[in-house]
Amino acid sequence: MTKANPNTCPHCGSSNSGATFGFNPQPVNDDETLIHDVLFACADCDGQWAALGFVMIAQRNGGEPSKEAQEALAEAVLAAEELRIEPLDWEGNPI
Repeated sequence: MTKANPNTCPHCGSSNSGATFGFNPQPVNDDETLIHDVLFACADCDGQWAALGFVMIAQRNGGEPSKEAQEALAEAVLAAEELRIEPLDWEGNPI
């Protein structure tokens, strides 16, 4: 079974993609927030998908994540549900 990869478009297979929105924000400090169940979009085909169970650090100023944020991320990943990629239609509804 292929391992789920939120950075690969489930519509066209491109890796030219990025996160667009995340849910359940949990501030770590003034510059970093954990976000969960992240939405992604593809720059090649305009496809959209949800990465359910995916957790990432969102930063205001970029750069390397702080040790505090990395520790919070590790805890959140351990507590997260199994990663599931759910393709979305053009209106954001599951396909």
